[in-house]
Amino acid sequence: MLTSIRAALVITLAVLPGFVSGQTPAAAKVNTISIGSDGIVHILHSGGVEFIAPKEKEQVSTGSSSIADDKSAAGWLVFYENCCTSYPIPLGLLVYRPGRPLRRFGDGMFIVDWSFLPGGKQVAFYTNTVHGDFAPHYELHDIETGRLIGKWEGHPNGKSPAWVHRLRSD
Repeated sequence: MLTSIRAALVITLAVLPGFVSGQTPAAAKVNTISIGSDGIVHILHSGGVEFIAPKEKEQVSTGSSSIADDKSAAGWLVFYENCCTSYPIPLGLLVYRPGRPLRRFGDGMFIVDWSFLPGGKQVAFYTNTVHGDFAPHYELHDIETGRLIGKWEGHPNGKSPAWVHRLRSD
């Protein structure tokens, strides 16, 4: 009897690692994302499991959170102190997918805007200089691999890809 209980426990632990370790299975969906007054990101999954994002090194605050249309991912901007302004600026974009490691995006410049593309498989962001409009830069990434899919330098025009026009560039 004791042997069968141990066997059942081993099987349960092997089948449900997310529940034992506090992680969420990758099949879970993101229901809500919120940012506490302390700047900590809280994500509630289907099934009621909550993920609390760890603070990034030198992170001052967070903002501009969003959930992909298929609820497979959530993202937010991470703000850092800036040498040349009296206020923190967003330099990092974090994307969370249940049961997967956080994915970090950014090119070291001020992130002006970002968006999930329909279907939740790709994320795009737009960076520029903090003051002025001197270096508009757009990137499109695969969320699963982090791979750069496309980029656009300069202001949007009739030749720029559709995903560039989804981002606010004012």
